[in-house]
Amino acid sequence: MKKVLIVACALLLTACSEISEGVQTAQQAVETGQQAIETGKQAVEAGQQALEAGKQLAESEVAKQLQTYLQQKYESSEALRNAMFSGDGQLLVEELQKTELANFSFYKSDMFGVEYTGTLSADGTFKVLKHDLNNQGAEPTVVKEFKVTLDGNGQVQVQ
Repeated sequence: MKKVLIVACALLLTACSEISEGVQTAQQAVETGQQAIETGKQAVEAGQQALEAGKQLAESEVAKQLQTYLQQKYESSEALRNAMFSGDGQLLVEELQKTELANFSFYKSDMFGVEYTGTLSADGTFKVLKHDLNNQGAEPTVVKEFKVTLDGNGQVQVQ
């Protein structure tokens, strides 16, 4: 009987030890899972920040393309220069509606299936429209609106 009691106690201690190890392993697995979740959250945040930075860069690039296009057009024709801006550097919407700048394409990529056009609105701003070349029936989306002015040095400014 004593031997049975000693063996039972030894088995009980062994079982308790194994249970304790199992609990510790489970706790470590939970901690590892929590760390993985936190790492995932950080990766999502970094991705969102990268996406926002990319959007800002794209808008900046569109503004540069628009500014370059308008500057070239401004410099290429005296009649257009006279029609584009008033003495205070504001767009002359009524006169511009009669020119090619009323609605024009300034960036097109067949590879990406996208075209950006500029449309002059009644208040003198340019709306940049994105056209999906792969879906001709789709309505263009307004990507950005820019205010266009002429500075004192004859440089077109896009804001």
